[in-house]
Amino acid sequence: MEIRSILVHLDLHEQTQARVAAAAALARRHDACLVGVAPAGFVVMPGDCTSLVAAAAYLESMQALLHEQAQSCVQRFESQVRGLGLTSYEGRVQAEDSVGAMTLAARYCDLTVVTQADPGRWAAGEQAGMPESVLLHSGRPVLVLPRAGAAVMPPDGRVLLAWDGGREAARAAMDALPLLRQAREIEVLIFVPLLDRYDPRHGPLPGADICLWLVRHGLKAQATRAEIEGPVGEAVLAHAAAVNAQLIVAGGYGHSRLRETVLGGVTRTLLRSATVPVLFSH
Repeated sequence: MEIRSILVHLDLHEQTQARVAAAAALARRHDACLVGVAPAGFVVMPGDCTSLVAAAAYLESMQALLHEQAQSCVQRFESQVRGLGLTSYEGRVQAEDSVGAMTLAARYCDLTVVTQADPGRWAAGEQAGMPESVLLHSGRPVLVLPRAGAAVMPPDGRVLLAWDGGREAARAAMDALPLLRQAREIEVLIFVPLLDRYDPRHGPLPGADICLWLVRHGLKAQATRAEIEGPVGEAVLAHAAAVNAQLIVAGGYGHSRLRETVLGGVTRTLLRSATVPVLFSH
């Protein structure tokens, strides 16, 4: 796989500049076109609007305002990436909410860059579930940046591959190959619950087969196998912090979304709490 097009989410919030800078750094490294999408969103009618004439006027003025704000996002994006020396880029205003606009655009790009959603903040153009929806429905890998702190892009230090031997993890490892080739170290992290010491997905020697696969792609990796009693997602984040990982690669929603919502899960923990970028595939 090669990265030839990168999608980045544009909005008016403070994380956008850092998100665009990270996406632009990846685009430069991979000689990729950077596509910025600014969802305009939809107008929500106030409950006390009873006149059809007033409602029509309100809709028209508010929709124009949303379009103007989205266009401003595109202009800022274009100015920023020109200043960063990027020559292949495109900015778009989409008259949809962020879920619809980003999910559709992601299907026509090799990688999508978003920021962790802030559950306490919602607007028509920024929905808390947008990163999850893009991950689940676009069919493309999603790079989720932390809300706070600067991300090292492209990662040139240690990359942590969270490996459970499942389909989603295998897809994530494949999608991450262009980024893994830039890393100085690759660590394959395998957690085994104390009460379930044998998992047939790993083979007789957990970590050996995935490391061999990476070697065949010209990469060197070390495997770390650890037993845990608590939630795997929290253990992954703790290990990433301990080894100073610059990127986590993980499969997204290996269990159903409903199960993860009710019981919790690795994907939800990483989406909400990771302090380093996470590349997900589903």
